Amino acid sequence: MSDCIVVGGGVIGMMSARMLAISGAKVTLIDQRECGHESSWAGGGIISPLYPWHYDDLTNDLSFESQAVYEELCDELHRSSGIDPQYQKSGLLMMDEFDSTEAKIWMERYKVDYQRHADGAFFSHVASVRNPRLLQALKIDIINKGVKIVENTQVNQLITKDDKVLGVNSSEGDLLCDNLIICAGAWSSQLLDLSDRIFPMKGQMIIFKQCKVKLSHVILDQGRYIIPRIDGKILVGSTMEDVGFNRDVDEHIKNNLHEFAWQHIPMLENVEIEKHWSGFRPASETDKAIVDRDKNYHNLFINTGHFRNGINMAPASANRITQLINE
Repeated sequence: MSDCIVVGGGVIGMMSARMLAISGAKVTLIDQRECGHESSWAGGGIISPLYPWHYDDLTNDLSFESQAVYEELCDELHRSSGIDPQYQKSGLLMMDEFDSTEAKIWMERYKVDYQRHADGAFFSHVASVRNPRLLQALKIDIINKGVKIVENTQVNQLITKDDKVLGVNSSEGDLLCDNLIICAGAWSSQLLDLSDRIFPMKGQMIIFKQCKVKLSHVILDQGRYIIPRIDGKILVGSTMEDVGFNRDVDEHIKNNLHEFAWQHIPMLENVEIEKHWSGFRPASETDKAIVDRDKNYHNLFINTGHFRNGINMAPASANRITQLINE
C-alpha cells in the first residue's frame, strides 16, 4: 500500500514523485515502458515556451516558477545521481514574432527584456537542459529518495469505490494507494474520462554529430529551433504531426530539418546527422495543461497535457500537485 501512486515515468511523473517523496510520502511510480523514454526524452530541453504569448496564464506562471529553480535543481540532481543534466543558460535568438502586438503586450506584462539583433531578438534568460541526462539523473535521484519504480507495467484501469480511487489494476495485478496521480502524457485519456481530451502530437528531430560549428545560443524561427549541446553536437527540431501513435520517421522531414539548419548555419550543410527520432507530445484540445484535482474522485490528481512544455513546467507542476495532495 502506497501513500501515492504516480502513473507515468516521464519528466512530469518523476518530478511529481520526487516532490511527493520530499514531502514525506511513500511513493510508487508505474511506467508502461522504462522511465524517461517517451516525450520527455524526445524533446529539445528549452526551459521556456517557444512563443510564450501563445499560451495561457497557467503555462506561463508554471514556466516562470520552474525557470527560477532549474539551475539549483540540476545541481541537486547532479550531486545525487552523479549525472550532469547539462543546464546551460545560453540565451535564445528569436527570429520571428517578437515584434508582434501580442508579443509586446506579453513582454510588458511579465517585464521580460530582450536585446535587438540584426537577425531578431535575443532573450538572455533562456536556458536549456539535455533531456536524456536530466531524466537519467531524475530516475537515480528519486530511487535514492525512496520512490519505488515499477517499469514495463501496463495500467489497465482505475479501481474506484464511490468518490474514491482505491488504486489501479495493472499487468502486475492490483496496486493500492491513498492518492493516485495520473502523469501519463499522451496516454492519459486512455485512463481518464477527460472533458479536455489529451492526444499525441508527434514531433520529429535530428541531431548532428560533433562538429566545428560554434553556436553559443538557441535559434528559434518559424516554430523550429537549433540547440547547441555542451559536447559540440547540435540538435534541430521539430515537426507537428497529428497522426496518432505512429512512431515512423520520415526521410523527407529529416532532409527538411537539415535544410532548415543549414539555411541558418551554412556550415551545417555537409555535417553528418547522427540520429533522427520522433516523440509524442501530450496535446489537449484547449491547448492547456491539466494540473488539478479530479472532479469526480477526491483523491485522484491529474498532471498532464503539457504539450511542448513538459520539461520547462515540470518542477512547478510537481510542486502544485504536491500542494494539492497535502492540503
